[in-house]
Amino acid sequence: MNISLIDLSIVIGYFVIILWITVRLSSGVRDTQDYFLAGRKMRWPMIGASLFATNISAEQFVGQAGLAVVIGVAVANYQLAGVLGFALMGIIFLPVYIRLGIVTTPQYLGVRYGKESLRFASIFQILFLALNVVPLSLYAGGQVMMDLFGWSSIVPGILILAATTGVYAVLGGLKAVVVTDYIQMFILVLGGILVLIFGLYAVGGIDAFMTKVNIYQKTEGVELMSLVRGTDDSYVPWTGVVFGLTVHSLFYCSMNHSVVQRALAAQSIHQGRMGGLFAALLKSLTLFIIVIPGVIGLMLIQDGFFATAPSSPDQIYSTMVRTLLPTGLIGLTLAGLVAALMSSVDSSICSASSLITMDWYIKAKPHASERELVIAGRVAGALIIFSGILWAIWVIPNFKFLFDYLAKFNSYSVGGVLACFMGGLLSPIPNRKAGFWTLVIGSLMGVVMWLAADNAMVGAWVDQIGLGFLKMHFLHAAAFLAVFSLCLLFGISLLTKESGRELFESSRKRVLSDMEPTSKENKQFLIWVIIVAVVYFGTYALFW
Repeated sequence: MNISLIDLSIVIGYFVIILWITVRLSSGVRDTQDYFLAGRKMRWPMIGASLFATNISAEQFVGQAGLAVVIGVAVANYQLAGVLGFALMGIIFLPVYIRLGIVTTPQYLGVRYGKESLRFASIFQILFLALNVVPLSLYAGGQVMMDLFGWSSIVPGILILAATTGVYAVLGGLKAVVVTDYIQMFILVLGGILVLIFGLYAVGGIDAFMTKVNIYQKTEGVELMSLVRGTDDSYVPWTGVVFGLTVHSLFYCSMNHSVVQRALAAQSIHQGRMGGLFAALLKSLTLFIIVIPGVIGLMLIQDGFFATAPSSPDQIYSTMVRTLLPTGLIGLTLAGLVAALMSSVDSSICSASSLITMDWYIKAKPHASERELVIAGRVAGALIIFSGILWAIWVIPNFKFLFDYLAKFNSYSVGGVLACFMGGLLSPIPNRKAGFWTLVIGSLMGVVMWLAADNAMVGAWVDQIGLGFLKMHFLHAAAFLAVFSLCLLFGISLLTKESGRELFESSRKRVLSDMEPTSKENKQFLIWVIIVAVVYFGTYALFW
């Protein structure tokens, strides 16, 4: 075992505390409102902390810190895109969702386009959680556990983490998720700060770190400390950041039910949107607690600091934790990594179970009791955990970089869904037929483009028929698919006789008026929007 009994005891103690909290909270779950929306009683500090903790998982610490070893701080663009995404969620999308009184984000498409679009979007998001978020988090957590405990496989870590996280997410519902996320946020940030401080100390301080970075950049001909890269960069071209990552963040922060669900649990529109801004500010910290430690790790490798250098970039963060931190702090930081894992998995389980129950089960059994619906949600959560285990063990390991899978899945899958949300929200033109077929065709086009880029046989075929441009960079593909789907949405709407105005107006009239913000709250919100904007653009100015 690579960590001491003291550190192991801290991690086990953390598990015990979280499970105890869950048992206490699960006794208060009486109906679907409690289980899926925490009784709509959440205030902005807990919402923001939960949004942030949900968005930051072990794959961020493992995958992004690992990719920082290869490309430097430019990988932080993925996190900074979330700053923009959470802010826009509060400004544009969340007020509409809360006014409609919906329980899941696909239900917005149901209100706007009809039941066919709701069903498609619901299935899409269930698969998004089952094949992307849950298995990625489990795999990353299994990798960390393997490195720190000295196991020969990631499987034991995956099984342990799936079992413990599954228990409290399935039992406690959204309230347990939000409360535990609030606690986990502090541990997660503290762990990242500890790795940053001890890493800088090991490399010789900030001045020595920058000197070594400059030498490495001149020797290797690379740029490690700039967020902005050229259009030909293979990882994060600035055009992909501006256009592609905007698509990522808009979908993930504003339309992805596993994220938006905790904002839907807000007491009011003001509490929900302030939670989004708080999450945006917390996201700005990730450059310093995840990405820069990865660059520090690269400098330590160059110095020959580690007795046994990590065998892959994805192992750099756990190697730094194990090597740099003293006994006790290793356990605390590992608890932070576990917290990051659990916060994403618990949210995904809770969200997937709400999608299955409220979009499907209740339609099949409209007279089901509240108790039956809660039980159905718990069963659905258990199934999602099981599928995530299988995918984490047999599919995710085939990708060179953990974050490569995450980024490509998001790029190629969300264009059609985003177009329908945006188009339906901003214009009365899109109609029922256009909404459904945009979801279908946009998603199929994403599959084709992913295969064209990553499969040699399909790539050769698209070259032969003159469609080689489909093999564009995956971040450019995200923007292309969003624009393609928007054109499809409006094109089909204009070509068909059906009007979308009635659906648009009916969705605007379904309002929960008691949730509206006051003039004082609007002024407060505007001030914090400005603060978030200063932090966002200031970060780019500092690391230009």
